[in-house]
Amino acid sequence: MLRNRPPHKVTVSLYGATPDSFDSLTRRKGAFRLVRKGLDAARAAGVPLELALIITRHNAHEVDAMRAFADRYGARRTEYGTISPTYTGDPEPLAAQAPGFLHKTSVFQGCPAGHTFFHVDPHGLATMCKVGRENPVDLVTEGLDGLRRLPRIADAQMLRTGGCGGCLLSGTCRVCRPLAKAYQEAKAPLNTYCRHGKEDRR
Repeated sequence: MLRNRPPHKVTVSLYGATPDSFDSLTRRKGAFRLVRKGLDAARAAGVPLELALIITRHNAHEVDAMRAFADRYGARRTEYGTISPTYTGDPEPLAAQAPGFLHKTSVFQGCPAGHTFFHVDPHGLATMCKVGRENPVDLVTEGLDGLRRLPRIADAQMLRTGGCGGCLLSGTCRVCRPLAKAYQEAKAPLNTYCRHGKEDRR
């Protein structure tokens, strides 16, 4: 299938350069071996690869090795040091962030989620993205026509509501509303996602 209908690219997350770091972070024994096996198969099939290097305190000492790993596959690579809470608001991922690798993101200029791309979970529930999962479209019952509703659903989730309603700094915000909501549910410190937190530290 991948040869007959080749994708534009396949992005794979890399959580370390060794089985020890990769498997301990994913909590799946053998995960590193399976990812490497999949990458070998993708390369053999000529699939364009991009590796997302997820830098955490568990693997920060392997950053150079992770870069070299991506280079061996001839893959484009993007590094991510800032880790957000899960879409359910679980704060646990925040504790995995590696000091020194937290990136300052640019001002949020809008996102085409729900318009030009979308997320589908293993149960066939389509949402604007992996973070904004309100009002999912059930592809099993609605079929592909249900995707026509996603742009309106996405636009509604981008509104500055809840803890962001009436914010006077929204024009300089660096995260979208669904991500801000995840941070709020995780009770994350304001300075990790909100301009008000930066103001408070002055």
